[in-house]
Amino acid sequence: MSVTFNTPVRVFKRNNPTNDGTIAPDNTGAAIVSREKAVVGGTATTVVIPAGAIVRSVTAYVTTAAGAPATPNVTIGATVVGTLSDAAGINAITFGSGATAVGLLANVGTSDVTLSYTAGASAVGYLSVAWTARNPDGTITNTGEGYTNT
Repeated sequence: MSVTFNTPVRVFKRNNPTNDGTIAPDNTGAAIVSREKAVVGGTATTVVIPAGAIVRSVTAYVTTAAGAPATPNVTIGATVVGTLSDAAGINAITFGSGATAVGLLANVGTSDVTLSYTAGASAVGYLSVAWTARNPDGTITNTGEGYTNT
C-alpha cells in the first residue's frame, strides 16, 4: 500500500480551547520519514529525497564488511555531504562541514534529489536515510493554517 501527501505530514493539536474560530493552532512539528535500501558492495545505493526536505541521518547497517573497509563518500546530487564507513557494524555518517554541504543538508532544494552511497566490493547490508518532509520551499506551513471561521 502506498500513500502520497501533497503537503508535509505535520504534528499539531486540533483542539482550540478558546473557540475563537481559529481552524488550527500553530504547528508543533513535522513528521520524520525514512527509507531503507539494501547495500550491495560496488553498486551505488540510491535514495530519492523530496524537494524541501532537511536530511537528519544516514546510517549503514553493514552485515558483511568490504574486503578492505573504507569510508566512501555520500553524495546528494553531485555534492559530497559526508563519508560513511563500510566496515561491519552500525555506521553513522560523518557529515561534511563545508557551507555547500551544510546548506544542502538543511534544505535539499526545490526539486527532488538523489542521495548516493557506494560501499566497497564485498560489503552487504542496509542503508537507512531519514529526513523531515517539508514543502518544496522548505517550509512546513500547511494549507489552511491561520484561517478562521468568521
